[in-house]
Amino acid sequence: MRVKTERDREMLTIRFLRQGRRNRAFFRIVLTESSKSSKSGFIKALGWYDPKTKEASLKKEEILNWVKCGAKPSNQLAKLLQKEKITHKNIKYVPNAPKAKKVKEEKQVKPAAPEKENLVKENEKEAETQENQEEKEEAQEAPTEPQKETALKNNSNKES
Repeated sequence: MRVKTERDREMLTIRFLRQGRRNRAFFRIVLTESSKSSKSGFIKALGWYDPKTKEASLKKEEILNWVKCGAKPSNQLAKLLQKEKITHKNIKYVPNAPKAKKVKEEKQVKPAAPEKENLVKENEKEAETQENQEEKEEAQEAPTEPQKETALKNNSNKES
């Protein structure tokens, strides 16, 4: 049998394991390796928590022993342990901590509403470009003041 080293102890974590049926969650508190998910098997069950009734049953002595050995509780479990008044220097609850990233990346589905907005924007741009073209054509057809003066001079020169 292999002797546990300091490095092995650092890699342990205490987490929630979701169980129960749909819309009726129930969590077991388990000791697992940090590299594995809590669903892939655990070393030891250390209690349970029911979020509907806010009841919890914890093996306080065992949890403290594992924390003293180097196991780190998850952030939400640390919050529960603080409520149950279980304290240790390694039990740290960080409010507003970033959530763990999911392993599987979900495909991003584009909602239908932005496509409609894009079509409206494109139509507005086309209308603006047509208006700009019409203004340019009108500006080319109507002579400006300097052009009128030169045209009058040319006509007067021709008559003389």
